[in-house]
Amino acid sequence: MADAVFPTQATAQTRYISLFGTRTRFVIMVLILLCLTSIWSNILAFNFAVICMDDDDSEVETSLNGTRKTHFTSTQNSLAMSIVAIAALLGNFPIVQLVGMVGIRTVFAGLGILSAVSTLLIPLSIRMGFYYFLAVRFLQGIAFAANFPVIGSFCAKWSYFKQNGLFVSSLVAYVQLSPAITMPASGALCSAFKWPSIFYAHGAVSLLLFVTYALFYRNSPQKHPFVGNVELKKISIGKIATVDKRALKKVPYGPILRTPAIWAVWVAAIGNFTCVNMMFLFSPVYLSKVLGFPVHSTGITAAIPPFLQFMSKLFCGAVSDRLTCLPEIIKFRIFNSIAFIGSGAFLTVLAFMGDEHKDYNMIVLGCAAAMLGATTGGFFKAGPVLSKQYSHFVTGNISLGITITMLIVPFFVNALTHNNTQEEWKYVFLITASVMFICNIFFFIFVKGEACEWTSDSFHRASSVADLERNSVRNPTISTVSRNVEDVPEKL
Repeated sequence: MADAVFPTQATAQTRYISLFGTRTRFVIMVLILLCLTSIWSNILAFNFAVICMDDDDSEVETSLNGTRKTHFTSTQNSLAMSIVAIAALLGNFPIVQLVGMVGIRTVFAGLGILSAVSTLLIPLSIRMGFYYFLAVRFLQGIAFAANFPVIGSFCAKWSYFKQNGLFVSSLVAYVQLSPAITMPASGALCSAFKWPSIFYAHGAVSLLLFVTYALFYRNSPQKHPFVGNVELKKISIGKIATVDKRALKKVPYGPILRTPAIWAVWVAAIGNFTCVNMMFLFSPVYLSKVLGFPVHSTGITAAIPPFLQFMSKLFCGAVSDRLTCLPEIIKFRIFNSIAFIGSGAFLTVLAFMGDEHKDYNMIVLGCAAAMLGATTGGFFKAGPVLSKQYSHFVTGNISLGITITMLIVPFFVNALTHNNTQEEWKYVFLITASVMFICNIFFFIFVKGEACEWTSDSFHRASSVADLERNSVRNPTISTVSRNVEDVPEKL
């Protein structure tokens, strides 16, 4: 009776563990996926809100010659997207450092709440003036810089090594899940209410998710009350165990940056996100302005390609884990080539199609998006496999791919599509396909299939001895201690 009212610590822990059994890591993975999705959705909401604004007669003025004035010019639209990329670039390295120092619980929760609040402020900032709006978008970009470092850190600490592909594929799929949710939701909100409701809804959901995350997440499985010994032992398999925390926090930047295989991952990220940003930032524009889909159905239609890619990512991530008969390097090359060459081929076909049969254009665009989902067995999985405990840095810098292309893609798309005709979009599709082909060649040549040398225990021991020797020059006492340590028998 007493245990029921005032349970002991052991009784309480048993109850916690029994709640999710040995599947707590999956519950946390889903929570983090939703949080990642929310941050990206907060950014993408603007792309549909612009269409909603321009379609609202009460919000749009008419010029002297009878043409409709839009809320944002083409240049302002590009700046609104690029300012997010600039902020994410500026925030990338400091946030990677913070994640390495204090973990993702505090960092991600704080930045997620920042994203939620800044999204809620967007309608007010738009009415105050364009530069106020850019300032709020800048805050959204700072928050977005945390996404890939969070994926790297979580997978390195929480994933069972046989499920690494599943975890990576599930979390990076936020890039597709966001537009798949945001586009139809924004369309419904636009029809039922007006464009400010899009931002209020996204901000409110984001705030709820990150408060839940802050309360539930722990930086280590060992510290989580819902994780039992069985699940903890499974997660610990393959994890580095003999290097202390200070050594793990000392990221070997030099060796990492001198590793061609790591650059292969980062270059592949450039190719992937050139296509992703072209598709998901501009698919509402292409569908409504080029193919002529009405605004109320554009949201649902625009959600089809990212949804197909989301399902493809989950499928390919699971398949890559089960193909144990193939070496990792072969799997990386096969999956990445299927994604890049397949998607590029469909974009090339789309480039030479007319706009008379818009349903066929949609099918080809959807196929291009679905093929790109195979990247979860390619460069996305290669990052954590190659970098292990330093995945927060290597995978974190994959975010440079999405931010750099987010900075470039809006300008080259807007520069080529002044009139939004199929002929103009042909060059957008061909350039995107070419970038993907080139990046895949680089990845195919330089990627490796095993963890890099600088992730091993021996590397850290050698590095620690080298540090002691360097310090002994300045402090002879350290030299004496170092010699005494080396004299201790190996078996101790």
